[in-house]
Amino acid sequence: MTNQKRIDENLEEVKNYHKQIMQLSEEDKVDKIYLLSKQLVFIGRLAAIFSEMHRNIYVERKRIYNTEYLKAKQSKAVHAELAIIDIRQREADAYNNYKRWNTAFITTREEINALKYKVRIDLEDGSNR
Repeated sequence: MTNQKRIDENLEEVKNYHKQIMQLSEEDKVDKIYLLSKQLVFIGRLAAIFSEMHRNIYVERKRIYNTEYLKAKQSKAVHAELAIIDIRQREADAYNNYKRWNTAFITTREEINALKYKVRIDLEDGSNR
């Protein structure tokens, strides 16, 4: 399965859970925790996919740089750097996507923990909120 297909499938699941979460009322904390936990799986997968892409592009960039460096007769570093300009941009894009989804993962996890805390407080004081 290609990376793009994996990204599309996981992104579709994230969107589906987001729609369900947005339909809940503020009082549905337990249901929201459940749906956020399900969504967190797919957010984590997206972060992992982009992390893997970043690592693979990094390895490709290093390989091409070293190959071009060894092939060049003079100004070795300049020739090698020119050969990897486009790859650097792809690497930066993959890294930015990884950081975006990793931040979403951490944020969602914190939101789940905050909701759990609110539910615990509601249970202790006997309120239904």
